Order: sequence, then C-alpha cells, then structure tokens
Amino acid sequence: MNELELSDREDFTPLTTATSPHKQLSQNGTHHIHNKLMIWAHTISFVEIKPSIISKSGAQGLFLSETVRLINPHAVIEREFCHIHPYPDGSLHLFLPMADVKEIVVKGWGEFHPLAFLKEIPSNFIMLYSPRSERELSLVKEIILRSHSFAITSTNGKENTHVNI
Repeated sequence: MNELELSDREDFTPLTTATSPHKQLSQNGTHHIHNKLMIWAHTISFVEIKPSIISKSGAQGLFLSETVRLINPHAVIEREFCHIHPYPDGSLHLFLPMADVKEIVVKGWGEFHPLAFLKEIPSNFIMLYSPRSERELSLVKEIILRSHSFAITSTNGKENTHVNI
C-alpha cells in the first residue's frame, strides 16, 4: 500500500465526545454529502452494509463479505472494518495501518478513539471526521478504501486475491 499523503484539514478540530459512544458534535457535513457517502458505500466490492456491531449509535457497518478471505485480523471486528454514524453526526470509525493513522491525526482529519488510551479499543481504530464538501468526501472515500484494503492485505503487503464462490 502506498503512503497516505494529506494536506492539513482546514478549520479547527471539531468537538467530539470524550467517551463512548464517540461522536462528532460540530463541523458536521450536510445531509446531501452524508447521503452521497452512504450511496457510494453500497458500491464497494465484497462489502455488506448492515447495522454496526461495534457502534452504539445506530451506525451502519461496512463488513467484508463472507466470500472474501480475511487476511488481517487487526483490521476488523467480526468482519466489520468501518462504520458510518448516522446524520447529523456523519463521522466514521475505521481500522487503518498505523502510518495512515498518524497522518490523519497529525493533519487534523481525525482522532484516536478515547478508549484506545485505556487499551479497550485498538489504537488503529480511529474516528475520521464527517466530510463537509465534495473534496472532503473524495478524501473520506479514499481512506475507507484504504481501510478495506488493509483488511484484505497481509502484513507482507500482498493483497488478497482469493474469493470463495
């Protein structure tokens, strides 16, 4: 996987809750942008959208299909690699390689889950802030696809090409 290179996020860091459920409280995207994200999520190959098993907030989980062999167990919880919180929150949580996590946090696009510091949640499971524009929506889509790839890529960098039929 190539390195994620982000520009600094414009604006101040959004307000978020300090515990679980971890939600974004300010600088949320519009209903239109949120709907576009949800429609797009249904087009990701070998992904099933259903209620999250991780989130308590009514989020929609992105699960790897049973037809895809899971390679990286550090990138999912029971095949869920990402979930998107309902509007008006619109933020999402997802698993990523630590290099991506650091880039996202340093550049202001997301933050660590507060329970990660208590070792209750893996530190590579982070919040990505709600997209507020078409440009931010494109970036969020790219990061979701990186999370998807992280789940089906082995630690030696080889992508899973095996699909059960």
